[in-house]
Amino acid sequence: MMNSTLLVRRTITSSTTRRAFASTTNDNSSLIKTSLYNLHKDLGGDMVPFAGYSLPVLYKNSPNGGVMKEHLWCRSDNKSSLFDVSHMGQIRWHGKDRVEFLERV
Repeated sequence: MMNSTLLVRRTITSSTTRRAFASTTNDNSSLIKTSLYNLHKDLGGDMVPFAGYSLPVLYKNSPNGGVMKEHLWCRSDNKSSLFDVSHMGQIRWHGKDRVEFLERV
């Protein structure tokens, strides 16, 4: 079932199929909140709509937040940060055995 904030549409333009996979509406009440939503808010996360979810884009309201502070923090004193971008990739698999292949990977 598709979330109402996620719009999937197919547009045909001069014999080429173009797809707009995800766009969001301004209706924040229907956004999905992750299990870490309250923690992000408590830490000063600036929440934005993305692909039907309410996600933090940065922590500008916290004493240690802001783009530059976050960047410098993860570059100092043996610290690190991790950002999951797996939702941004799109791969199409072709071939009669594609499902079996992916099940083995």
